[in-house]
Amino acid sequence: MIWKLALNGLQRNRRDYLILFTGMIISVAVFYMFLTMALNKEFITQNSVINHIQLVFAVGAALLSIITFFYLFYTNSFLLSLRKKEFGLYELIGAKKHQLKRVFLIETLTLTAFALAAGFVLGIAFSRMVSVLLMNQLNVEFTEFKAVYLSAVFWTVAYFLLASLVASAINSAKLAKASIINLLQAAVQNDFIPEKPKKAAWLPILLGFAFLSIGYASLFFMEILRFVGLFAAPVMTTLGTYLLFCSLLPVIIRKWKSRNRANLKGINAFTLSQLSFRLNDLKWVLATIAMLIALSAGAIAGGFAFKNNAVTFIDEERLYDATLYNPGTAEEEILKSLPLAEELSYHFKMNDQFIYYAEEELLAAPPLIVDWIDYQQKRPTPLPEKLEIDEAGYSILPDEWMTALETINPAFATTRTARIVPLETFEKTGGEEISIVLARTDKFQNYVPEWQELDRLQLSAFEQLPVGFDPAVDELPSKYAQFKRQYAFASGTFFMGFFLGLAFLTMLASILMFKILSGAGNDIRRYDSLRKLGVCQERLSASLSKEILIVFLFPAVLGLLHVLVGMRIFTFVMNDPYYRLWVSLLIFLAIYGGYYFFTVYLYRKLVLPKA
Repeated sequence: MIWKLALNGLQRNRRDYLILFTGMIISVAVFYMFLTMALNKEFITQNSVINHIQLVFAVGAALLSIITFFYLFYTNSFLLSLRKKEFGLYELIGAKKHQLKRVFLIETLTLTAFALAAGFVLGIAFSRMVSVLLMNQLNVEFTEFKAVYLSAVFWTVAYFLLASLVASAINSAKLAKASIINLLQAAVQNDFIPEKPKKAAWLPILLGFAFLSIGYASLFFMEILRFVGLFAAPVMTTLGTYLLFCSLLPVIIRKWKSRNRANLKGINAFTLSQLSFRLNDLKWVLATIAMLIALSAGAIAGGFAFKNNAVTFIDEERLYDATLYNPGTAEEEILKSLPLAEELSYHFKMNDQFIYYAEEELLAAPPLIVDWIDYQQKRPTPLPEKLEIDEAGYSILPDEWMTALETINPAFATTRTARIVPLETFEKTGGEEISIVLARTDKFQNYVPEWQELDRLQLSAFEQLPVGFDPAVDELPSKYAQFKRQYAFASGTFFMGFFLGLAFLTMLASILMFKILSGAGNDIRRYDSLRKLGVCQERLSASLSKEILIVFLFPAVLGLLHVLVGMRIFTFVMNDPYYRLWVSLLIFLAIYGGYYFFTVYLYRKLVLPKA
C-alpha cells in the first residue's frame, strides 16, 4: 500500500515533479562532469597541463553541491507544502505518521533516481564536450581520458542520495509535528494586503537602499577596500536585496494600482490585484531568484573575463613571443614563416660566477622592457660611462638593464651575476658562446601552433645547455609554456563558470516556474468567472502574460544590476572584467526568456477556460 500511494502521488503530481526534474538533471550532469575532470587520476597524471585546472573543477563541484542542497531542500519543502492536505486526508482515514514519511521518502528517492539516470547521460556528453574543447583550445592531445569514470559516478550518486535523504528527513519531521487540522487547512490562504502602508514600512525601504548602496560602493572600490570589500559587498548586497523585495515591491504594486489611468485600462485592475494577492508569497522567492541570477550570470561573465585575462596578462608580462637558444635551421624556418614585428639576436658566455654580454651588441639593439612603475613599454636608456661599484668590486647595473637582461636570457638570468663588458673583452672571455634570438608578432595567440613547435624543437637545445634541464620534469622557460599553464587554468575557470551559471539558471528558473504554476489551481475559478462575464480569451491571455512577465521581470532587473556592478570585484585581479559581458547576458536572456514563455504556455493550459 505504501508503494502504491507513493506511485499514485508521483503520477498525480507529475507536472510539478517534471518542472523540478529539469533543474535536478542539469545539476547532476554538471556535478558529474566536474568530478570526472577533478578525480580522473590516470587522465591527470598523463596530461601535466590538467594539473593546473584540477583544483578549479574541484572547487566548482563544492560550490555546486552547496547550491544544489538548498535547491533540493527548498523544492522538497515546497512539494510537501502543496500536498499537506492530501497527507492530512490519508491520516484522517487511518494512516500513521511513519507511513506518510515513508511515502514521501519513496517519492523523493524515486525522483532522485530518475534524475541521476538522465543526468549521467547528459553529464557524460558534457564531459566529452569539455575535453574536446580543452584539447582544441590548448592544442594538445589528451590521453587516458574517460568520460565514464566510476569514481565520479559513485560520488555523484552518494551525494545526491544523501542530500535527498537529509532534505526529506528534515521536511518529514515537519510533517510529523503537524496536526491533522493544520494539514487539512494548509491550502487555505489569507493574503491580506493593507490599503495604505504604515509609516514604519518606509524604514525597511530606506535600510534596503542604504545596505544596497554600501554593497555597491564596496564592489566599486574593491581595489581599495580589498578584504573589507570582499566581506561587505556580498553581505550588504544580499541584505539590501531582501529588504527591498519585502518592503518596496508591495509599495510599487500599490502605487501602480492607485493610478486610475493604468488601473482602469482593460483588465489591469484584475492583473494588479492578482499580483497583490500573491505578493506575500512571492517576495521572498523573488529576492532569492535575484541573488541567484547575479550568481549565475556573474559566473558565466567571470569565466569569459578570466579566459581573456590569461592572454592579455601573458602579453604584458612577456613582451617577446619566442626566446630561442642556439636556434637551428628548423627554428629559423618557422620564424621566417611568421609575420614578425621584431627579431633580435644576442650572444653570451658564462663561467661558474658570471654571465658576460657584449656591450656594443646590447646598445645596438636594446630589447623592449616594461616599466613596472607606469606599466609602459620602452627601451632601456643607454648605459652610463661609469657604473657604480659594489663592495666586491663589481659593476652595478641599472634596474632597467637588469630587467632587459632578464628579458633577453630568462633561463640563466637568476643563476649567475650578469656583467656587460666591451666586445673586445667579451671575445677574450673563455667559455662556450651561446646565441639567443628574441622574436615577437602582433598577436601571440594567433600563432600558438608555431610557438608550440618551437618549444618542441628547443627541448633538444636545452638538453645541451649547462642549466640542468630535465625534459621529463622541467618545463621550458618560454612564453608558450607559461601561456599554456595560465590558459589551461583560465579555460578550466571558464568552463566551471559557464556550467555553474547554466546549473544556477536552470535551478532558479525552475523554482520560479514551479512557484507560479503552483498557484494555478486557485486562479482557475477567477479566470472562469471573467470569461462568464464576457471578457474575451485574448484579454485573459494578455493579462496572464503580463502578470507572469512582471513576476519574471523584477528579479531579472535587480539581478542583472548586481552583475553589472558586481563585476567590479575582479578589477584588481584582471585587466578587463567586463570582457564579452554581452554574451553572458544573451545566454541568460535566452534561458530565462525560454522559461518565461514555457511558463506562460503551461499556465494558459491550466487556467484559461476553453473557448
